[in-house]
Amino acid sequence: MSDVDFATEILATEVVVNHIAEGHIYRFPILSNGTVSLHGSQIEPNPKAKREARRYLFEAHDTARVAFGRSQAQSEVKAAGPN
Repeated sequence: MSDVDFATEILATEVVVNHIAEGHIYRFPILSNGTVSLHGSQIEPNPKAKREARRYLFEAHDTARVAFGRSQAQSEVKAAGPN
């Protein structure tokens, strides 16, 4: 499975990940040190899904971490301005 299976949204205090095919929603908190945490995460399972939401938890977390890292890198590039 790849991050193509997920859609992400980065909010001020959390990263929200949606499993596109199954419809499960995962919410991962962004800690004050800038990391996306598995601890304190929330799962909103889709009751009509074919597979259990917990099955995708670690992949969703990895997707959230990568998406947040990309957004941070883009923010740093924008802050640096043109060379």
